[in-house]
Amino acid sequence: MVILISHNAAIPQMGTHLPGIVYEERASVYGLATDHEGRILACRRGGDRVVLPGGGLEEEEGEEDALCREVAEETGYRVLAARSLCRAWQYHNHRLDKPPVNKRCHFFVMEVAGRPSSPAEADHVPGWFDSRELISSLTYESHRWAVTVLRGMVTPP
Repeated sequence: MVILISHNAAIPQMGTHLPGIVYEERASVYGLATDHEGRILACRRGGDRVVLPGGGLEEEEGEEDALCREVAEETGYRVLAARSLCRAWQYHNHRLDKPPVNKRCHFFVMEVAGRPSSPAEADHVPGWFDSRELISSLTYESHRWAVTVLRGMVTPP
């Protein structure tokens, strides 16, 4: 199922639109949690890729349910509370054996349980990152931008 989200010109579009490519719109949610030292929860994937925990909504799934599911799957942490932070669209062209998408990313500030309640997915290695280190390490432009919004370095539209 494709969830249509009305287009708002104030929401930034990030990534590269390749000519001749048709992008499927994909509703996605991502969480930003901080610890008592101000570090941000993120995941390493495949060694060199770093992403915020989250992903696409499944059929008939709401954003908050998807956020809780994705964070638990990717980090082992349970989401205790979440509130909307910002939105950005992200072209995603390199999806092994999957069609290109324009992710309709909704970023949330979240509070997670103090300890992971279950192991993370095998291809995700969760960790707590210094925000400046994280901004330079994140794979996706939209994720980098969301961290700068969280840190008050930019104001969302």
